[in-house]
Amino acid sequence: MKILLALDGSEASSVARDLVANLTWPAETTVHMLAAYRPPIDYTGGVASAMVWVGDIEDAIRDQLSETLRGMGAPLVAAGLAVEQSVVRGHAADVILAAARDSGADLIVTGSRGRGPVRSMLLGSVANEVATNAPFPVLVARTSSVSRLLVAADGSPNAGKIPELLGAWNAFHDVPADVVSVVPQDPPGFELMVGLSTLGDDRLENQRRKEALAADSAANEMAALMTERSIPATGHVRSGDPANEILRAVDELHSDLVVTGSRGLGGFERLLLGSVARNVLVHAPCSVLIVRSETAPDVARDERREPA
Repeated sequence: MKILLALDGSEASSVARDLVANLTWPAETTVHMLAAYRPPIDYTGGVASAMVWVGDIEDAIRDQLSETLRGMGAPLVAAGLAVEQSVVRGHAADVILAAARDSGADLIVTGSRGRGPVRSMLLGSVANEVATNAPFPVLVARTSSVSRLLVAADGSPNAGKIPELLGAWNAFHDVPADVVSVVPQDPPGFELMVGLSTLGDDRLENQRRKEALAADSAANEMAALMTERSIPATGHVRSGDPANEILRAVDELHSDLVVTGSRGLGGFERLLLGSVARNVLVHAPCSVLIVRSETAPDVARDERREPA
């Protein structure tokens, strides 16, 4: 397995590093630690001597980041993981996404916030951009360990990949999980309007029963698949706004990792990141793993890769 770990020396990236180190990954997993930087701006108008000075500063930045990565890699090495590192010039999100594609990464891990000036934001711009645009799973870390999972089940292809993917990774073996499926709640006044337009027939009630049965089936089927893969899981059905109910469940069930698909069954499948996944990613107090439907786990894939 190949993990791309984006680091910048911030406290949030240290949390991401610790989370990777504390999980048990498949044998021969490689962690590629990556730091990106922007070159210093030359305000001299291209004066030759000043250009050399600016280049010296850039070299110093690279050297400092390389040293930072070496220090941050110690816990990963101690955990028995193979570690690589690189420092790349460019916009951080673009660098991370390009490196993940080039290396054939199975997972991107990043902290929730970086070293930028708006550190109080719930989700940093780099983490947001990576999670929105990556074509493979992204883990945004807010905690350094995982003791209980909350898995969002909605019957979508994205969510359907979750049990197989987590089982192939083996990182959550024996970690208890709660599988939550949410029945959307009708807005106020909706029932009255439907009753007036349908003369009180039972079509609305029948539709609600079907939705509740579908939610119950999605939660219990996924819980069974998770349990088969040594992740003991229990299904739950809730009613209300999906993102709000998932966030409430996180608090009530004391979850420290939410696993969700990138898009649900709504009418906007073209969106890179669905509204439920985005709201959970931004507002969850715990780590969030976003699973893409384009990624199908293949345990034998690493064996087919040519040596780097």
